Amino acid sequence: MKKPPESTACALAAALLVSACGGGDPATDTTPPTVAITAAAGPAGTVVFTFSFSEPVGNTFAAEDVTVTGGNTAAAVTQVDATHYTLSVLQVSGTVSVTLGAGKFSDAANNVNVASASKSYSDPASNVPAGYKLVWSDEFSNAGLPDSSRWAYDTYRNPVGWFNNELQYYAAARPQNSSIADGVLSITARRERLGSAPDYGNQDFSSARLITQGKFSFTYGFVEVRARLPCSLGTWPAIWTLGIPADNWPTNGEIDIMEQRGFSAADKATVLGTLHMPAHFAGGGLSESRSLPDACTAFHKYQLLWTANQIQIGVDGVVYNTYAKPAGATASTWPFDVPQFILLNLAIGGDLGGPVPAGFTSDSLQVDYVRVYRP
Repeated sequence: MKKPPESTACALAAALLVSACGGGDPATDTTPPTVAITAAAGPAGTVVFTFSFSEPVGNTFAAEDVTVTGGNTAAAVTQVDATHYTLSVLQVSGTVSVTLGAGKFSDAANNVNVASASKSYSDPASNVPAGYKLVWSDEFSNAGLPDSSRWAYDTYRNPVGWFNNELQYYAAARPQNSSIADGVLSITARRERLGSAPDYGNQDFSSARLITQGKFSFTYGFVEVRARLPCSLGTWPAIWTLGIPADNWPTNGEIDIMEQRGFSAADKATVLGTLHMPAHFAGGGLSESRSLPDACTAFHKYQLLWTANQIQIGVDGVVYNTYAKPAGATASTWPFDVPQFILLNLAIGGDLGGPVPAGFTSDSLQVDYVRVYRP
């Protein structure tokens, strides 16, 4: 049988991943391999970095070879083909970067890379301030009930009914109303009467209200919550914070990072950002709205920047409600110098939820993550 040309044999070997061949015979190849890195937004708050090598690498390329800043490695390296690998990184700051240093990989001739390569990715929908670092988060990565070290359940008004003419019973540690699956927390409201519950208040609906009170609180910072809102009329989801102690409302202030009314389809395509304090108690507080047509079909990033002098509420990097600390501020006009805790809930009916359609059975507020950053 005739021996194939050397170039053909080299191509066959490369296809079988047994030789680099790009530099010729391993015995004479002295060219160091190189790598180029690209980045793109991935699912659920991740960034996917693609590593394109100049030739097949002779040693195993792994996540441990990569230095990551501004994020956490979300999975192991995935090999796409002989020269391409991907790495998924969970973004936890405004910019996430990866670096593959010199001496981290080699070709079949044992030539080690002499040049490093880096790539950064900034999410245009996230505006984490420069210098801020992640101090608390829940990525909802463990299936089941919410993490009890991070969240408690607010149920104290169940026997007598909730504020604002709301119609729900808030259940504690009940997977039908609060559960995690596939990295997403679902707070689900249902049409059902839980008459066997010892604190039942004759409500026709169940739901959940999660709070970090007693687990985590903060004074000033940047908060980002990635969430998808319910589409059903009659639902009133909220992502918000309350000053401590909460029973002194509105003296210690309230910051509504996101609320959504439920009276009409137009309400479901709009989000609200609101501040409550003694000086602005009547009239629903200092509230602004933003059109968000796909709020109930797509995930968005709901954001709060709270400093000693100003509060900004926004979505996907766009600020739409700003309140500056007034000159000569008092506790009535600026109660926002005390710690606040985080709340996630889905109310039914009430002053902002509106009438509940007869055909309503269930719907959910879905939360991908909650992150708090501070300088």
